[in-house]
Amino acid sequence: MINMKKLNTIALAVTIPALLLSACSKSGAPAVSPGSSSSVASAAATKKLDPREISIYFAGPTAQKDVALVEEEINKITREKINATVKINHLGWGDYAQKTNLMIASGEPFDLMFTSGNDLSINVAKGAYVALNDPANNLLEKYGQDILKSMNPKFLTGTTIKGLNYALPTEKEMASQQGLFLRKDLVEKYKLDLKTIKRLEDLEPFLQQVKAGESADVIPIVATSNFLNLLPYEFIGGFQSPGVISKTGTTPKVVNIFETPEAKDLFKLMYNWNQKGYFQKDPGTNTNLKAQNDEGLVAARWSQLKPGGDLEASNLSKKPLIQVEFTQPYVASADLNNSMLAVSRTSKDPERAVMFLNLLHSDPRIVNLMDFGIEGKHYVKVAGKDNVIKVPDGFAASKDTGYFPGNTWQVGNQFLTYLFQNEDPQKWEKFKTFNAAGVPSPILGFTYNSESTKNEEAALASVVKSYIDGLSGGVVDPEKYLPEFNDKLKKAGMDKVIAEKQKQIDEFIKNKK
Repeated sequence: MINMKKLNTIALAVTIPALLLSACSKSGAPAVSPGSSSSVASAAATKKLDPREISIYFAGPTAQKDVALVEEEINKITREKINATVKINHLGWGDYAQKTNLMIASGEPFDLMFTSGNDLSINVAKGAYVALNDPANNLLEKYGQDILKSMNPKFLTGTTIKGLNYALPTEKEMASQQGLFLRKDLVEKYKLDLKTIKRLEDLEPFLQQVKAGESADVIPIVATSNFLNLLPYEFIGGFQSPGVISKTGTTPKVVNIFETPEAKDLFKLMYNWNQKGYFQKDPGTNTNLKAQNDEGLVAARWSQLKPGGDLEASNLSKKPLIQVEFTQPYVASADLNNSMLAVSRTSKDPERAVMFLNLLHSDPRIVNLMDFGIEGKHYVKVAGKDNVIKVPDGFAASKDTGYFPGNTWQVGNQFLTYLFQNEDPQKWEKFKTFNAAGVPSPILGFTYNSESTKNEEAALASVVKSYIDGLSGGVVDPEKYLPEFNDKLKKAGMDKVIAEKQKQIDEFIKNKK
């Protein structure tokens, strides 16, 4: 899993300004004064909207058997609200980038797609997305009034490129925190005191016990390059372009993370742990362990954390999980733009697409259908608790019900969604506290534009791909291969990329003052 979740309650119905465009709109809606809100006017306006199908593409979740049934329930609402139906497409992580890049390159018509981080600036440079707050036709102001009412304005700073918002972030946690998920039963079995775990190294006695005391199919800890996120650095422009700034420094200076002493120490630890057999089989190539995670065959794994993240992840696993935090909450642009929905330039009706986005941020019925499916079939409500759900009798886990994409963090306003019965009833209040506690990045709101260094970026990505899994999986000796890795990064244009990142950051700070 990656990241996720939600905030305060918002109006159920889309406001009239969000439904109505000027007389010159593509959808043919009549002009209505901003203050108009009668149900008669709303019904009349909906009838005058041409029927549309809105296609939406999500990343990561696998295809869901009952997706058509869920679409049918959503469409009962969207036909009435905006005279549109919805087509949900779930693409696997392995296919998502290739398929969506092909869609963009070929000019295939579609409406909404998941995007994040550096992909946003890359696709904006290609002209792939519609600017949502373009002064010439401000779609957010016309059709996203509920979004603007509910969303913390800081969220929108992370999706701005040259003053324009090209994608709409999910309303969820604003800060990020790094740590581990541990199998709760094994923590209890081996009497692990979580208060003593401050660094990865502190976990070794537990890993030794798991290795010695559990069956051979239990993996003590999963090797992953994501352990780099535990280091006190903020990535600028994406993981495969290894320029970072210190999270604790006062002046943002861009450096190559793989030349830092912290990265060297991390790779030494990974090498040591692989020699001791703590990792999965073939850790340099076997990096997708979803099935083992779901079956509860992993004792420890990296995760980005948030309040209640372990309980949420437990709904996807046959073994309950518990989390241990290694870092303080931190707010970077990447935390604000790590989950967004963009309107495609090829959309036949971008106005209607934004109307649907508005519903995803204001109508709990639609958000919960997208996230959890149909009540009584894919989940049931806990007696006496209208906002608390559980897996229906006869199913071991939500993923077995026919619809549970597990991508709640990609969908609209997470604060409108149900809680599972094993989750903290104060979860959303704790999210508010978590967001408020986040230490802001010194370059919050900065988005790196890689256009001028795209050739070097491609070369660096190729070098990173060649070395990173071997180093982070402990397969190769960092004493030999880390200097070789850095030498090849330098030859691929690392210095030019770092200089460009520093230049853009300096300019951002100068203009911010």
